[in-house]
Amino acid sequence: MSDIKVNDEKHERIINAAMEEFVHGFAQAKTDNIAKAAGVSKGLLFHYFGTKEKLFAFLIDNAIRIIRTEFLDRVNPRQPDLIETIWQMSLLKQEVSRRYPAMFDFLTSTYLDTRHSIEAAQIEQLTKFTQMRNQILAEAVAHCDRSRFRQGIEPERALEIIDWTLKGYAEAMTNRAKQQSGISQVGADARENYERYLSEFKVYIDIFRQCFYK
Repeated sequence: MSDIKVNDEKHERIINAAMEEFVHGFAQAKTDNIAKAAGVSKGLLFHYFGTKEKLFAFLIDNAIRIIRTEFLDRVNPRQPDLIETIWQMSLLKQEVSRRYPAMFDFLTSTYLDTRHSIEAAQIEQLTKFTQMRNQILAEAVAHCDRSRFRQGIEPERALEIIDWTLKGYAEAMTNRAKQQSGISQVGADARENYERYLSEFKVYIDIFRQCFYK
């Protein structure tokens, strides 16, 4: 699938619509819904990707490549400020999500969906993606300056609380966009309101600093 070009706006609309549809599972996903949400004909969809299976396989490969190069590979987990590491990871993740709003949910649901048999190589990639993220977080904890934390607060526990909060915030923002603009406009909403979302998100980071640091 490497010969498929996905740089223009039409291709990105297809990719975003497809990932949003496949979040519900491969079996439940309908190519009619993908074409409608992307604003293209079903014929054009199959012209680009051939079959539903090939589209699904492409989405996995493309998502993992983007997350690795634009997110995970750019994180520096060895700085002493754990919350700053989390903030930088969040900025990078939001940059990716602004362009592909359903990407992280798509990868998670695909990894958990046992109703569709995906290629062994793709299972390995999905597993490696999860391991890479966990390894970065573990490395960030290992290299953080524990003297920054208030007495009695363990960095590992603080990281769990931060992680839960950030996931909840991301889900709330996605749901808000869906309710206000519809599923097909989630990406546009994220792009148009990026600075506002970032400002809101920074408030939580500052609260974490006040709660966990001396």
